[in-house]
Amino acid sequence: MRSAEIIARENGIETIAVVSKADFDGYIHGLEVIQAPKKFATLLDSMIHYFEESTEKIIAEKFSQIYRTKEYISSYMYLKGFEIDRAVVVIDTEMLKGITIFESEKSAFLKAVEECVERIDPEALRAVLTVAINIAHKGREGRKIGTAFVIGDVEEVMSRSSQLIINPYEGHREADRDIKNPENWESVMEFAQIDGVFVLDEKGIIISCGRYIEASARDLVAKIRRGLGGRHIACASITKETEAIAVVVSETGGDITVYKDGVEVIHIPSLLF
Repeated sequence: MRSAEIIARENGIETIAVVSKADFDGYIHGLEVIQAPKKFATLLDSMIHYFEESTEKIIAEKFSQIYRTKEYISSYMYLKGFEIDRAVVVIDTEMLKGITIFESEKSAFLKAVEECVERIDPEALRAVLTVAINIAHKGREGRKIGTAFVIGDVEEVMSRSSQLIINPYEGHREADRDIKNPENWESVMEFAQIDGVFVLDEKGIIISCGRYIEASARDLVAKIRRGLGGRHIACASITKETEAIAVVVSETGGDITVYKDGVEVIHIPSLLF
């Protein structure tokens, strides 16, 4: 941490991000300290330990995990609302120790986010991802659930989908349908148990839930990661035919996937949060 502080001051950086099983929090001589969840440190060790029989593979895997750690820190700070361009990252686990510098302009995750928010409200996307993570972790009534959010290009999305149930959001005030308002998240998590997807406008106002997507999945099945089902294929399809962005929560694994133009642009494994 002393070395990280020196590096931060030499480079005009005001934040230190820590990946460790030990406790670090607060401020060090005026520098903000952000600690990632400890389970990520455990995950790093387990991934490196897998290659323990080969020294060469361990070294290669350590370099790989340093890159993944910076991407993880990028997504973690984004979802927690930290607006940070650069941070010194301290990695202190049993299998991996080191210091690196995170720069937001080099983050693949943040580049994907920037591409998405060219079409939809930035805070709407952040809110949807936060709700999606809550659904992935908590489920509902003791069981895991999967759901999806299709954001933007409402007219085209609605024309390529049909209502499975009576729309529970119809007729309600806009304020009560705004995904950006945390007070509305509980109802969203409740309605996430319904088959079908949520449809939101580009500002994050929920138009409907329980929609069945009718877009063509032609040429997309082979491009979807193995193990993903109909919900992912449908959401990839609707983003290929429209300007919408889709966020999908996997019922089985709890992973979160974001689609744009029929292509997966963000993947957030459930183990990371």
